[in-house]
Order: sequence, then structure tokens, then C-alpha cells
Amino acid sequence: MRRFPRLLAASLLAATVGGCSTNDGRDMQAPKDGQTETIGIATTTVAGQTTLTLTAPWQDGAVIDKRYTCDGENVSPALSWTGAPADVSAWALVLTDTEAPTFSHWAAANIDASAGSVAEGFTDDLVAVAMNSDAQPAYTGPCPPAGTTHRYVLTLYALSQVLEAQNGDPAPSMRAAIEAAAVATAQVSFSYSR
Repeated sequence: MRRFPRLLAASLLAATVGGCSTNDGRDMQAPKDGQTETIGIATTTVAGQTTLTLTAPWQDGAVIDKRYTCDGENVSPALSWTGAPADVSAWALVLTDTEAPTFSHWAAANIDASAGSVAEGFTDDLVAVAMNSDAQPAYTGPCPPAGTTHRYVLTLYALSQVLEAQNGDPAPSMRAAIEAAAVATAQVSFSYSR
């Protein structure tokens, strides 16, 4: 009777180690000009049976490319996601500086429910973008004080409803509405130093 738990444990260990392989038979496409091969995939909240997954052009927790910051092109990154919950009515994206959480970098709500990605420098007349801390309804990239490193979290929200929001709404109220309507989230983090 005691042998069965040992055999079961050994079988589970073998299945777990085998499941951790990165060689799944898929090939990565070669990067286009200006792209790198590094991507970050972060999965977080489970909504029902679906796990929402957010993919960014950097490894989760890595240093972000300068092009997305105030020292570069200050352009929002291309993002993609999978695992949409059945009840999603819209998407939202929020960029938060964990060292300066009241600074608004980006809050965009009412991205079309059928979307599975946004392009670099994403804009859409139907999407409501909150007023950032630079007094613009737009993305503003990381720009920590000289000599410091800040950590950031980019969160994708699956929303249960299209929000009654408009371009230029105050970021705190838009973030509160996004969080209240969220049915699932996925995050990817990064850091930036100046």
C-alpha cells in the first residue's frame, strides 16, 4: 500500500518536469526592423475556465526599451492578449508606476471587445483615454527622476460593460470605473532607470 503514493509522486514529478520544456515544436518569426526577439508573457486572473494572457515586447520584470519612454520615442508598446472571458464587453489598459502610483501614465478604456491586440502607438477615436499627468489624453512613457529606477505595471482589464467615459476624463475616476467593471486582468511588469 505504501508503494502506490511513491509511484504516484514519481509520475507527477515526471509529468511536471516534462511539461516545463520550452521546446514545443513552434518556431518564432524573425523580428522586423526595430523589433527584438524578446517578449514577455504574463498570465494572471482566471475568469471562469479562461486564463487571460498579456504579451508585451519585453520579458516580464525586465528593463523596458528606451523607445517607450520619455528618453526615446515616448510611444505606447504593441500588446496582444488571449483568453478573453465570455462576458467581455470592452478592454482597458492602465500603466502604473509603483514608486509614484498617483502619476498617470496611461489609462485607455473601451477598446473594442473583439480586439486581441493593439499596435505600437495605438490610437482609436472610439477609445476613451484619461488625462495623463502631462495634461494630455494620451500615453506618456516612463520618466523617473535622474539617478532613480522605477518599477511599472501594465495591466489589461476585461470589462463587463462599455464605460461612460470620454477622452480627457480624470485618470483617477477612469481607473476606478475600469476596476469596478473588471471581470479579469492580466499584467506585465518592467523597470526603467535614468
